[in-house]
Amino acid sequence: MPALLAALGTALVLVALYDGLKTALSAQGGAPLTSALSAGVWALLGHGPAHGLPRRAAGGVALAAIPVAWTLLLWAGWTLVFSSVEGAVVDATTKVPADLPARVYFVGFTAFTLGIGDYVPVGATWQVLTAVASFTGLFLVTLAITYVLPVVQAVAEKRSLAGRIHALGSTGAEVAGGARGPGSSLERQLEAVASDLTLHAERHLVYPVLHYFESDGPRTALAPRLAALSDALLLLRHGLPEAARPDPVALGAVEGALDDYLGTVRDMLASPSEDAPPPPTAGGLPRAAADADRALLAANQDRADQRRILWAVVRQTGHDWPVSSS
Repeated sequence: MPALLAALGTALVLVALYDGLKTALSAQGGAPLTSALSAGVWALLGHGPAHGLPRRAAGGVALAAIPVAWTLLLWAGWTLVFSSVEGAVVDATTKVPADLPARVYFVGFTAFTLGIGDYVPVGATWQVLTAVASFTGLFLVTLAITYVLPVVQAVAEKRSLAGRIHALGSTGAEVAGGARGPGSSLERQLEAVASDLTLHAERHLVYPVLHYFESDGPRTALAPRLAALSDALLLLRHGLPEAARPDPVALGAVEGALDDYLGTVRDMLASPSEDAPPPPTAGGLPRAAADADRALLAANQDRADQRRILWAVVRQTGHDWPVSSS
């Protein structure tokens, strides 16, 4: 039994450290425990309308739950280790072996504070393990802080990105209506959006919990803004006369950034939508190319895979696809 307790406790400590290190420092996304915990919180809270409190709170709850889970795992693991031998920890005054609640108390103060001396380890082995427990606790707390703060910053920048896209237009037709040919201000704005969206996709890969932070405001909810951007890209390539279109290189940069983002979030979806959203129509444009709607229908089919994923993201966040004016 002592060996089993020590082995189980060591395993819990290692799981907590591995999950924390991989999640915070690997830049490869969440470790298994973190990913499962975030998905579980979203499954519990991420239902109902976008403006509902549970959905809006899901991201923050998931982010708070991650360091709490690391802490509890570490705490439980070291408690089992120090419980594997009866005389490992004793009362500092009476020298009576600590019972289970006292060991939980001892491990908590050892791992997450400097300790207060009510209970002490006995023997060199347990003294060394006490120092190791203290180091792992303070290390994990520091790791949690270095993970949480960049996520909060990334959430703010996610909403800022949504606002920048919304400033171009609330629907694809509104965005495309601002096109004035190569070199226009819209082209420069699209290039800036492409850069910001590429950065957001990378942050999404590093901090998968970012996916569960949603806004109910039309200006700051990223998913419907990206839907409008997807419609705009189709209209800018296929709905306008060639002279009114932005530089194809700029459009390709935005399309590539959008594809990178959708590739990152695809694994977080139960499945893409069965059908692609309908193509935007050229009827809302000040000027439309000849046979624009036929070209838009074909382009929508060509990008069906990406648009099916995006439609699933929009639905998952509780929003509707922004309808282009006709």
